Amino acid sequence: MAAVAATAALAWPVSSHLAVLTGHPQWMPGITAGVALVLLATTFVTTSSALARTLLGIGMLAIVAAWHRWPALLLFVPPAAINVALGIFFVTTLRRGHEPRIARFARLERGIEVLPADLALYARRLTWVWSGYFFAAAAVGLLLAAFAPLAVWSAFTNVLSYLLVALLFVGEHAFRTRRFAHYRHASLTSLLRTVVRDRPTRPGSGE
Repeated sequence: MAAVAATAALAWPVSSHLAVLTGHPQWMPGITAGVALVLLATTFVTTSSALARTLLGIGMLAIVAAWHRWPALLLFVPPAAINVALGIFFVTTLRRGHEPRIARFARLERGIEVLPADLALYARRLTWVWSGYFFAAAAVGLLLAAFAPLAVWSAFTNVLSYLLVALLFVGEHAFRTRRFAHYRHASLTSLLRTVVRDRPTRPGSGE
């Protein structure tokens, strides 16, 4: 099920941008609806909570309704919403009594309970950087949706924004391994596995 969801999510930006390039932008809301339905259906099948299943069912009905009545919502809103959600996910861990998300990744990467002070400060600042990026990406995407041609919006939303995430991820790793050369650092692939496997925790909990 996880593989199906991951494949659908990865295919979404590629297929959406190809729809624009091939002169069929009208397919984009349908692509978004299809991916969203696959993701919600996957979650529906794997959850045992009656409340969750009810909410997921309502969500699927809402997506179908939007597909038929308000396709523009499925085109422009989901990418911005995802970026805002990721920004919130990172920035809320910077509150007092919480462990910054990047600090958690750094701990898990090293298998330790407490980070050295210099790494902890760096991880906090880096959490701010990731938060800022996701909020900025959402804002730029919405501005392009409002004022730029569809092809420009799609190029940023479905291509450039993902490349920028990869550049930030790889570039930060290269900088960190040099700036903090006296510490051990996991490989990029190992770090990526740590990020993917991590799960949100209770507020205020470092575990």
